[in-house]
Amino acid sequence: MARPFADRLGSFPVVLEVVPPSKRASDRAVDALVARTRKAIASLPGLDAVNLPEILEENHRGRPYYRNTDPRAFAGRLGNGTRLEVIVNKVVAHTPRPELEAWLAESFGRYGVRNVVLVGGSDGQAAYPGPSVPEADRIAVRSAAGRADVAVGNILIAERRGEVERLVAKTRAGASFFTTQVLFEPEPITSVLRGYGEACAAEGLAPGTVLLSFAPVSDAHDLEFLVWLGARVSAETEEALLAHPRGAGDASLEVARSIGTGIAREIAAARVGVPLGVNVEEIAAHNFDLAVRMARLAPAWRREATPVAR
Repeated sequence: MARPFADRLGSFPVVLEVVPPSKRASDRAVDALVARTRKAIASLPGLDAVNLPEILEENHRGRPYYRNTDPRAFAGRLGNGTRLEVIVNKVVAHTPRPELEAWLAESFGRYGVRNVVLVGGSDGQAAYPGPSVPEADRIAVRSAAGRADVAVGNILIAERRGEVERLVAKTRAGASFFTTQVLFEPEPITSVLRGYGEACAAEGLAPGTVLLSFAPVSDAHDLEFLVWLGARVSAETEEALLAHPRGAGDASLEVARSIGTGIAREIAAARVGVPLGVNVEEIAAHNFDLAVRMARLAPAWRREATPVAR
C-alpha cells in the first residue's frame, strides 16, 4: 500500500488534481480517462497524491446538481495498482449530518479512502442543510477514530475576509491540510499564510500544510474562466501569459514556478512554520498534458525556494 499522504504533509507534497468524468460519459470515454491518468501517474515519480474534486452546480434555490461521477467511484476505477494516494473532495454544505457521517464511514471503510477535502457552500449567506466546515472536520476526525493514516483537508480562499481566523478554527477542528484557489499573484496569499502561522504559534497549534494551487492556461478563454472562478490576475501577469513568444501554455508554467518559489521563500524567511506543497489543477481536459508537465516540474520548486546557507 502507498505511503499515507498524512506522512507526506511535511515534505512539500505535490498533488495532481484530475476532474472525474461526467455522469453522461460513455464507458469508453471513462476507460480512456482512467488510462490517461494512470499513464500520467507512472510518468511522475515526484507525485504524492491525486486529488479528485466533487463537481456540482447550484440552481436558483441553492439545490445541488451533481454533474460528474462520484470521486470515490472514479478512484475505484483508477484501481489499487497505482503507487499513489487519492484525495476525495466532498461538498458538506449539501449533506445533512447523518448523511455525512454515513459517507465518511463508507469512505474510510468500504472505499478505503484515507484523505478527504471537506468543502463549504458557494454562498456564504445561504442556509444550507449540512454542517459548517469546522463541524464537518470534527465529524471526520471522530469517524477516523484516531487513525494516524487519515488526513482531513479544507479549502483556503485568501481573498475572503477573516480567512486567518477561519483557518485557525478549522485547524483546531482537525484539518491538517488546505488547498488554495488557483494562484497567479503572490498576494494576498502570502499575507494570509504569514498571519495563519503567527496565529497558530500564539495558540500553540501546529499549522496545517497549505497546498498552493496552480493551473496551466492555453489561451485567453482559459484565463477568463479562471478569473470567473475567482482567480486574481493582474494586468502584468495577463500580458506575461498571453504575449509570451512560446504561447500561454509555456508562460503559465513559468509564472507558476515564479509565484510558487517566491511564496515559499517569503514564508521560509518569515519563520512562521507553515508547511507548503503544490496542487496542480487541469481546469479543462485540453490542459491535461500541460498540467502533467507542471506537476513534473513542481518538486524542483522546493529546492529553488530553499535559502542557500552562507
